[in-house]
Amino acid sequence: MKKIITIILGAVLPFVVLAAITSYSIPLKENWIFTPYSSDHLYPTYLADPLGVRFEASYRTVTYSDIDFSDEINENGSYENRFDIYPGVRLSLFRLMNTETGMGFETEIGLMTPVYMRGSNFDLIGMDGIYYLRFNAQINSWLHLNLSKHHICTHVGDEFTSGRVDSPTDIDPSLMTLPVLDDFRFATSLRPLNFLEDWGLDILTCYAEVGWFMPGSDFLGGRSNYPDVQCNLNFLYGAQLEYDLPSWGKHIGSLFAAVNISTYQQNAYAKNLSIMAGWIIPQNKPGKRLRFAYQYYNGRNLMNQYYDRKEKFNSFCISMDL
Repeated sequence: MKKIITIILGAVLPFVVLAAITSYSIPLKENWIFTPYSSDHLYPTYLADPLGVRFEASYRTVTYSDIDFSDEINENGSYENRFDIYPGVRLSLFRLMNTETGMGFETEIGLMTPVYMRGSNFDLIGMDGIYYLRFNAQINSWLHLNLSKHHICTHVGDEFTSGRVDSPTDIDPSLMTLPVLDDFRFATSLRPLNFLEDWGLDILTCYAEVGWFMPGSDFLGGRSNYPDVQCNLNFLYGAQLEYDLPSWGKHIGSLFAAVNISTYQQNAYAKNLSIMAGWIIPQNKPGKRLRFAYQYYNGRNLMNQYYDRKEKFNSFCISMDL
């Protein structure tokens, strides 16, 4: 699938540049509009999803980890913190919208390559790849659906080139397994307070996803799910509040608070909790918004190489929603 995604991204790269500047629409019959490319998207962004595609830099104060990354935690030392960068891109392709009913359909592609570094010296700990191709549907202004092919792969960094880790297990058994999560996902997003829009109280978004692994292959390549090929399911759900600040001036932005919970059969459905709160600065183009946020995370290690390990951290994030 990575090769297919790379080819697609290379083919649409000129359109990505154009979409960053502008997009155009072609009017069709009976109030339908066709948009061949756009930097905006029908399906809403999950603000607290730690693996959601965005462009982000964050400094993370690690308060607990099952892996010490050569820190002196086993000799009464402390963890060195992390500095993580999440380069990402999302592109809307082939959108159809009905201007009268608000119904719309869209093909979307996304790519993110999280880079994990030690906060003390920016040494590379690991790097992941997150890719998806999904089909979005906007039923109306308050209900959205999508179906996607979603892929996560992972690689260790130069901290572990010798194949040895000073962790509580001495030698990490998952070091060379190169786990892959390659699944299909169905998602729905709902704005339950949409009927209060006239009072400015349409501020709540709730969402849920289910992912499942199916052995075999498809037009995007062979499907893999290592090392736990019998662990087929994962779930994700959450909610977010976003309150627009009074318009005392232009581009004041909004305050938000969000919670995201995920569970994986690989980890016996243990809950992974992510909480975020902060300030969103609106940009000139929809969907391109800058966020300053505090995050609390407690769950399985976000570096997917160590999905079977736990971590807990607090972080300050600067994110660009794509």
